Amino acid sequence: MKINFSRRVRAFSMVELMVVVGIMVILAGFLIAALPGIQSRINRGKAEAFLAELEAGLSKYQLENGIYPINEPAGDRDQSGVQGASVLYKHLSGDFDLNGEVDFEKNEKVYVPRLDYFSNREAREPRSTVIGGEYMVIDSYSNPVRYLAQAPNLPAGKKRETRNPTFDIWSITDADPGDTQAEAKYINNWSGL
Repeated sequence: MKINFSRRVRAFSMVELMVVVGIMVILAGFLIAALPGIQSRINRGKAEAFLAELEAGLSKYQLENGIYPINEPAGDRDQSGVQGASVLYKHLSGDFDLNGEVDFEKNEKVYVPRLDYFSNREAREPRSTVIGGEYMVIDSYSNPVRYLAQAPNLPAGKKRETRNPTFDIWSITDADPGDTQAEAKYINNWSGL
């Protein structure tokens, strides 16, 4: 019986293995570095979709009531907009008496589903929360959705302060609300008007 030792078994050398592992580490580093940007784009997309849903609910509200929920700008535009988050909650959630749940027994109309506090308080991505004792609509960044609307027929001499003729609705995303340069990052319904 003759044993053939001339056949060599081909395997990876240590150097080749280290090169492959090094390349995998570099690619993993690129992926980890890109994750915050990816998450920001995901949150922005969610906020855009939610604002579109709120706008559709506001349109239904206006068709049935003849007017959008009023939230007059008073002083600081951003603070007035934050107060608008509770106006949106009250008029679109079906929780008009502000107890956290839809008032089905009072036949309250729900214009945006699952907006009431008790429907989404345990949700992974809530649509409303309680801030300072008030129920408010929040965006995917957990900031109050800003909303302003003036009466359609303003008294003579009073200037329209909303940028959109009907209502202003916006999300400040992850921007600082006090920074005037940050407004370019906002998701809103008046850009391009």
